Amino acid sequence: MPTPAEGPDEINWHDGVLVDLRISGFAEGEQEFTLIVDLYPDADVHAPRRRYRCIGTNVSRFVMSGDIGRLLKNRSSGNIDLLRMEYTADTEILVVCLFGGTIEVEARSFRLMESTT
Repeated sequence: MPTPAEGPDEINWHDGVLVDLRISGFAEGEQEFTLIVDLYPDADVHAPRRRYRCIGTNVSRFVMSGDIGRLLKNRSSGNIDLLRMEYTADTEILVVCLFGGTIEVEARSFRLMESTT
């Protein structure tokens, strides 16, 4: 069972690893964005990374660009530079700067939880 973590911006994403991303629900009423990442759970970079799922619900906009070769090349040392959250009156905007690209998603809300898989 996944355990809740703090909000997406309450954990340091630097040197994390992008594992997978999914956008689903186009045939249904609510679109969902799922980002699977391996992150350091605290400031100890010698501890192993842990797997997290960041899920955005009721997605209204997404923009992604990336160089697959660069993302793969930087995977072992961490291909995530940083995460930034922005807020509007009704939505949250997740911005992930990668070593090789950018992910930007606007959704009603995001939650981050540790994953066992």
